[in-house]
Amino acid sequence: MDKKIIWEKLSWFRGNIISDATVIETALGWNLRTYFFPKTNRQASIFYYYIINTSHFSFDKKILLYEQIPYFKKLKRYPQVKNSLRFVQKLRNAVAHWELDEKMSNKNEIIICNPVTFERLKLDDKLIEKFKEYEKFLLKIFDWEQTLKEKKEFAAKE
Repeated sequence: MDKKIIWEKLSWFRGNIISDATVIETALGWNLRTYFFPKTNRQASIFYYYIINTSHFSFDKKILLYEQIPYFKKLKRYPQVKNSLRFVQKLRNAVAHWELDEKMSNKNEIIICNPVTFERLKLDDKLIEKFKEYEKFLLKIFDWEQTLKEKKEFAAKE
């Protein structure tokens, strides 16, 4: 029974983190689009859908572009945004690619391991709370507060 619970919890962590990180990546991409094209027009759409929002322009590349734009670097919260984005990216990559360490895991702590470096990461309520704080911060910074509101409404209905 423990194995089943551990695998279910791992699936829950993976699903929530990957899903929410995708929303953050989309918000970052849209923020980049509006930096280069403040008004929505044909060029803005082409830039977003054929450059920013493609599989070739990864989350890492979006963050790197964000980090290179002088306008963003001058913003008061730039260091917090950069750190938050990197945290979300690293956690998303870990849950997507690392393997479950079944022997070290239990119903309260899921341990995943990088198969190359053998680095371990503990997935638990504390980590998900930290992730959610970064998510709220980033969605507010990127003016995606409607998404936060909808998530709250959806959670309240469950």
